[in-house]
Amino acid sequence: MERLLRYSLEHDRVIRLMLMAEDGTLSQVNARILRYDADSVDFITTRSPRTVSVPRGDILAIDFRKGDDGQI
Repeated sequence: MERLLRYSLEHDRVIRLMLMAEDGTLSQVNARILRYDADSVDFITTRSPRTVSVPRGDILAIDFRKGDDGQI
């Protein structure tokens, strides 16, 4: 997870996040990471550009965006 967060932040690339909301619903977003630390992650969504901050524990999985193989 750390590797992909750093990849997005350092190279300004979009990644895919799987999130769990407080009510237990799952959502998937394509996002560009703005900042992260041990407790939270700040990102901009690509569908409707807005800045979101979530606790790091709410992120279930991170993957490369479709069509991105991580090559710089």
